[in-house]
Amino acid sequence: MPFATPVPWLSRSFRCALAGVLSGAMVLAPLPALAGPAEAAAPAAAAPAAAPAPATPAGGVVGLMRFTGDADAASGMRSSVETELSGAGYTVKGVALDIEAASAKVKCKAAPDECVGKVAEWLIKGAKGGTTYNFLVYGFYTVDPTKTTRIVIYDVAKKQKVGERTATGTPTDLILPLALPRALAATLRDYQSPPAPITEAEQKALTELDEPGKTPEELRAEAEAIKRAEDAVDTGLTESLDTSGVKVDLKADFKAFCRTGPRKPKVNKDDPKDLRPACKLGPRFGYFQTRGWVALGLTAGALVASGVFYSLGLAARKPYKDSVAALDAAGLDPTDPTTSDQYTALASDVAGKGFTMRRRFIGGDVALLTTVLLGAVLGIIIYQDRSDAKEFIRQEKSLKSISRIKPKNFRGGPVIGTQMQGVSFGFDF
Repeated sequence: MPFATPVPWLSRSFRCALAGVLSGAMVLAPLPALAGPAEAAAPAAAAPAAAPAPATPAGGVVGLMRFTGDADAASGMRSSVETELSGAGYTVKGVALDIEAASAKVKCKAAPDECVGKVAEWLIKGAKGGTTYNFLVYGFYTVDPTKTTRIVIYDVAKKQKVGERTATGTPTDLILPLALPRALAATLRDYQSPPAPITEAEQKALTELDEPGKTPEELRAEAEAIKRAEDAVDTGLTESLDTSGVKVDLKADFKAFCRTGPRKPKVNKDDPKDLRPACKLGPRFGYFQTRGWVALGLTAGALVASGVFYSLGLAARKPYKDSVAALDAAGLDPTDPTTSDQYTALASDVAGKGFTMRRRFIGGDVALLTTVLLGAVLGIIIYQDRSDAKEFIRQEKSLKSISRIKPKNFRGGPVIGTQMQGVSFGFDF
C-alpha cells in the first residue's frame, strides 16, 4: 500500500512537536502547587482595601422646566443643568413650559413660588405613561449684570422649596455657566443625603486656618510678657511721673520760653508747630500766630473804614442843612408857575446833598458791623493761640520736671533671641 511507507520529514516534525508539548507540561505542572501555598500564606489584610462606595443619592425624577430670561443663554444653562443632574444619578424629564406659562395654564395669578405646587399637580396629572415628578427645577437666567439670576428646586411630595441659587453674571463670565449647574446638583444631592456633621478635628483645622495653634514655648512667652506688664503697672511708675500739677502762667513764663529769632520751619507736615512766643513783642502780642495778625489787620482796616465813612457823612451834613435852610428861606410855592423852576432847583439840591450824606452814613454802618464781626473772630483766634501756647509750655515744663528725676537701681544685660540680639537695660525712679 502506498501509505504504509513512513514519510521521513513528517515523522521528524511530529517527534519535535511531541517533545515540546511534554517539556511544557513538565515545566508548568508544578506551578499550581507553588502558587497555592503562596496564596494561602498571604494574609487577607494584605489585599488592598476597597474604596468606600460613594453615597448615592436617593434619586428621583426631576422635571426641568424652561428658564426665562435671555433666550440663548437660558437654553444653554438648561442643558448644562440637565447634564449635571443626570451625572448625579437623577432622571431628568424636560418640561416644555416655563414657570410663568405653566402658572397661566393652571390659572394661578400669584407669584411663581406660590403657583409651583399647582403646576406640579397639573404636570403629573397630564403626564404620559404615569410619570411622577419628584422635583421641579425652574427659574430665570440672564447675563445682564443689572439683573439677578435665580434658579429654584422644588420638592413635589413635600410641597416645599429645596433651595435656590442666585447669581449675577456678565456676557464674558466663563465661571458661572460651569459653577451654577454643579451647585444646583450639589444642593439637591445634599438635600436628599445630608453630609455628616463636622468633626472636632475638622473644626480645629478650620479654626487654625485663621489663628494657627501656638507651641507651648510661645504660650509660655506670652504668659511671661503679661506678667511683666502687670508687674510694671504695680510698681507705681505712672504715679511717680504724674505731671498734672504743673502750672502755667503766660506772663510769668514768657521769658523762659520766648524766642529771639524766627520760628523753626517744619521739615515734614507731621512735625509739631513752633509755638514759642516772640520776645520782642512781649507777653501781650508775643503769642499771636500768623492768623491772629491777619485777623487783627482786617479788624483794624474795617474800623478805619467805618471812621472814614462816618467822617465823610458828618462833613456832608452841614451842606445838607444849609440847602434845607435856603429852601425854607425862599418861601417859594411849588404850585406857582412863576416860581416852580426856582423851587425845583432848590429842592433838587436838598435831595442830592441828603442822598450823599445818607450813603456815607450807611457805608459807615456796614463798616462798623464788619468791624464787630472781625473783632469776634479775632477774639476767638487770640483765645486759641494762647490756649495752644499754654499747652506747649505745660508740655515743656513737664519734660523738664521729668528730666530732673534721677534714676536708681540701674540694671542691664544682653538679649539673644532668634529674631533680636542686643542689650537691654532698665532702672527705677
